[in-house]
Amino acid sequence: MRTIQLDEETSRDLDELSSQQQITPEELIKQLVRDRLQQPSKPKTVMQKLQEAERRRGEPRHFLQGRSDLSDRDVRKEIIAQKMQEKYQRIQDQL
Repeated sequence: MRTIQLDEETSRDLDELSSQQQITPEELIKQLVRDRLQQPSKPKTVMQKLQEAERRRGEPRHFLQGRSDLSDRDVRKEIIAQKMQEKYQRIQDQL
């Protein structure tokens, strides 16, 4: 058994809900907990996953190391072309 202390407003709300449902406050809390456990959880968004990662190990560094203008398509295209050219050159040097 667990004892909890509620503030006055929450206590009034609990009493009101239990009287509407015509059950004891204890039973109402049990129902709410069971209902909450049975609800399927929603898939996490990318932002939620990032926030969890930040809480676990700090900010994801690879998101912060890029250029500030990477949202521009032409900038990304130029960077990708440059990396492809460098990779091609390394392969040619090995041959």
